[in-house]
Amino acid sequence: MGYSFTNTAASTAAVTNRFVTSVNMANGTYTVANASPAWSGGCLVTATITAVTGNDTPGTLTIVGTGVNGQPLTEVLTLTAGGLATSTNAFRTVTSLTQAGWVINVGNDTIVVGCAAGNVACGSAGTLGGVLVNNTVATAVTISDATRTIITIPASQVAGTFYAFGDGVDFGGRLVVSTTSTNDITVFHTSTSPASYAL
Repeated sequence: MGYSFTNTAASTAAVTNRFVTSVNMANGTYTVANASPAWSGGCLVTATITAVTGNDTPGTLTIVGTGVNGQPLTEVLTLTAGGLATSTNAFRTVTSLTQAGWVINVGNDTIVVGCAAGNVACGSAGTLGGVLVNNTVATAVTISDATRTIITIPASQVAGTFYAFGDGVDFGGRLVVSTTSTNDITVFHTSTSPASYAL
């Protein structure tokens, strides 16, 4: 079985306004400030609404872009009045964000759209083959799937350390690399499977 790889060389802390900076909610398409996360993989997309005077009826946000595997991806996100909503799918790029069903209460509530924490290296179940530490680790790095932590690389681990997993470690849902520093880590893993296969 062959592996692909994903490098993480940036903090993967959440960036709540990566795609849309704070604007008044409105039905229609928002201007996308950045087309991708600050890191090389994908992210779950978050939409955070702040109430101004009472809660508006937020409706939905249609996210259009590409998935971690580069294939076109669209998700309709049901927004949460005065709160946070998070996509189910991981997006590598976001090309458009369109709100529908919004109804004003008294004043326009505001919305920001951004990235949840964590570099999504693989957007489906698969196998982790190994992890290479490319620089001396400044803060711990956690590699996890949709339900559990697979490995935590401690702070001060030296450059050149390679964690090999023999026949590989199976992961479910997605593979996520999380760090709050500019550590340089490469994970070797199976590629993201398409959501569906043509027969």
